Amino acid sequence: MKQTALIISVLIWGLNLNAQDYKFRDNIDKDSLFEVSIQSFPEELQKEYKNMYEKGKEQEKEFLLFMISMPESSKKELIENYEKNRSKILKVKAEYSKLVPEKHFVYIEFEPASKILTVPEQITIKIFRIKDDTVNVDTNVVQRNDNLEVVSQNWNLKPDSKELEEIISSIGWTKQTLTKIKELLDSANCVSIENGEITTIGFARSGMGKYSYKIFDNPLTENQKQEYDNGCEYIFHKDNIVLEYGGGAIGPQCFEKD
Repeated sequence: MKQTALIISVLIWGLNLNAQDYKFRDNIDKDSLFEVSIQSFPEELQKEYKNMYEKGKEQEKEFLLFMISMPESSKKELIENYEKNRSKILKVKAEYSKLVPEKHFVYIEFEPASKILTVPEQITIKIFRIKDDTVNVDTNVVQRNDNLEVVSQNWNLKPDSKELEEIISSIGWTKQTLTKIKELLDSANCVSIENGEITTIGFARSGMGKYSYKIFDNPLTENQKQEYDNGCEYIFHKDNIVLEYGGGAIGPQCFEKD
């Protein structure tokens, strides 16, 4: 149990999951939520979690409960959503590309308010642009090695915040632009998008991982199929679609096996 407590403490510190970042809603019965949350786990794992929960300190209990009650998804749901919403997903790609300024790449994700934590709706946005070697390097801009420079990277912004408004205004976006993007993603049952040579549309968070679609402009070549069908983070689906699973700080790092 000491080893478990140490691991949990390290994770709490590493992930910045402290009382300032999250707190369970007052109407949540944590013990009941824990019992419900472990029902889908194998019996042996249920026993292990119960032992950890019963013997843990309050901070350890809350972190364990936070982890096992996170949203879950699957490769099956990822595929089913594509087959059901294919035209809407492709529309998201097409319409989003019109909104992003030339020579820019923008990642945006909409995270709904938590049902069990006092965490409101949040938006993550990352803006990159292609380097222009003909102008002096801006020392305030983070330089990368992939011909892109970081304009800004911002996590967990409140939708109505002045900070978000200032960030999106730098690329000519308004609150109405965000509303349009969110409506497009909602219609496709997706949560995020990033443009580029390959457009990546996030389907759903699962634990600390994420399921996504990588959409190419054309059907994949044989060489691309070999690169984007490794059975771990990439699975070639069909035509110009690759399924992607991005693992988090802890938990699975590859697609689940059939």
